[in-house]
Amino acid sequence: MTKTTWKIAGWLLPAIVLVGSPPASAQPGQSATQGKGVAFSEIRGKITITRKEESHDMHMMDPLLGRYSTQGRSEGTASASPTAMPPPRLSDKAVVYLESDELNQRSYPVPDKNPALDQENLQFHPQVLPILVGTTVDFPNRDNLFHNVFSYSQAKEFDLGRYPRNDSRSVTFDKPGLVRVYCDIHSHMNATIIVLSHPYFATLNDDGTYAIPRVPEGKYRVVFWYDRDVLERRTVEVRAGESTVVDFTY
Repeated sequence: MTKTTWKIAGWLLPAIVLVGSPPASAQPGQSATQGKGVAFSEIRGKITITRKEESHDMHMMDPLLGRYSTQGRSEGTASASPTAMPPPRLSDKAVVYLESDELNQRSYPVPDKNPALDQENLQFHPQVLPILVGTTVDFPNRDNLFHNVFSYSQAKEFDLGRYPRNDSRSVTFDKPGLVRVYCDIHSHMNATIIVLSHPYFATLNDDGTYAIPRVPEGKYRVVFWYDRDVLERRTVEVRAGESTVVDFTY
């Protein structure tokens, strides 16, 4: 079931969460050489998850868990264990972004700070990461054992090899598309990097709210991504100085 809420209210509200937004010198909707005279608005809303989540007990015993564990760790420091895996947060699994041919044709500066796809408690965090094309992503290992990060995706193929706790390696994503990420040591670990041609995307707060600020006036497809795939696309028309609310229920 899907519920849609349309609402036009007031002037721009502050963003709740925006990942990958350019610096103040070139905000979303504004390329390095454009921006004057452009009318902006905001798309915001809330996502409600009503379906029961899959149990995480299926990964309680990983047969490869101890094979590559770090040697010489401090006494009393336990290895990461699947039994300690917390359930994923909504902010780890859900993303909202815009689809627009016009937005794809503009240029945007990449963020100054690299986003991270952490490896912790035998999971990737977040499990879905939206980024602007050209962004470099860091892959820190926070578990007290070895991990390996790799992808065979067409948008970006890489293999970072096996590396221990407190080590980090990086990859620059220079082509838009979906990048499926895995660990060759722990087969249950997976994540998705969504490489977009524009910075109009948002991760969720854990209460399900999101906001995409400074959206130029026009028509867009609002895409709701959850876990490993798109769940719904919705066409909206954004008017200058107005806030458009799009809620999803899954």
